[in-house]
Amino acid sequence: MTSSAHPPSTSSSEVVISSLLADRPVPHVEQVANCRLVKLALRDGVDALLWRGNLARPLTMNVRDDWDRVHFSCALKGRCGFSIEGDTGGGDERVLHQGLGCISYTPGCMGRSSYADSFEYLTVSVRPDILVDWVPDLDTSLERMLDTAQCCATHRCGAEMRAAAGALSGVLRMMPAGGEGEDGMPVPSSAWLLGQALVLVGLAIEANRGEDAPSPAVSPADRRKLLRARDLLLADLTQAPTIAALARECGLSAVKLKRGFRQVFNQSVYGLFQRERMHEARRRFIEDHVPVTVVATDLGYANASHFAAAFQKQFGAPPSAFKRRR
Repeated sequence: MTSSAHPPSTSSSEVVISSLLADRPVPHVEQVANCRLVKLALRDGVDALLWRGNLARPLTMNVRDDWDRVHFSCALKGRCGFSIEGDTGGGDERVLHQGLGCISYTPGCMGRSSYADSFEYLTVSVRPDILVDWVPDLDTSLERMLDTAQCCATHRCGAEMRAAAGALSGVLRMMPAGGEGEDGMPVPSSAWLLGQALVLVGLAIEANRGEDAPSPAVSPADRRKLLRARDLLLADLTQAPTIAALARECGLSAVKLKRGFRQVFNQSVYGLFQRERMHEARRRFIEDHVPVTVVATDLGYANASHFAAAFQKQFGAPPSAFKRRR
């Protein structure tokens, strides 16, 4: 992961999540890590957490989860590896890198986390009883995983999910570590922040359902090919590949590809591409405050007015009006 000039550092002692949340010094880790955990209470039983760092050498921590929460995480930068002791899935290390998310619930469990270089993860943590109130029709497969108390379900983060995570991350970056801020809830309003958290949780659950719940009309082999086709399609939002090229790359006929997208993703191939493209534009407006013309060019539009028309079709308002509201 890094050069031999910087050997990995391991925290052999147990790092307890409640200690990190309380901003207490963590022996050994504090000496080698430039990490920061910021917590913002959105309401009783719902918190937004920002875990970020810039490491000179890799860091591995033995972590105990003493916090009874379901965590919905989105990796905004970097990568980490994590595993759970006694994991029913075999205890193998999972890797969460930029663009992936995770739904986890591991109360009382010991685990191992490893980090390198720069990383940033946004997490919405929800008390289980509140999650049940929010999502009474929780997907059966996810509900079974949560019941094991060793749930670590990874999924792809779409542009809309990254936008919600990025908006929350932007607020938490301005706050002091470990606290709520001297002046109380920061701008924007607490209702808006809670709304972003709800968006992230809802999209994470839908993404997990999309990854793990196969359509009865699509074989498991074809479903894997369709998931690969989706990832290839969205790898470059400046220009979509042709249907023929995408079908050839993932090993499906053009007819199967188009029909499969409708069945699995409830979108046409180019409909899904355009939706993600517009949500990526909205994310950049929220996080980076980039001018409309720059976003249009970066997303492959030669004409800014064509981009504005596509954006208005997606969101019901032109980019300029959206930026004024934000």
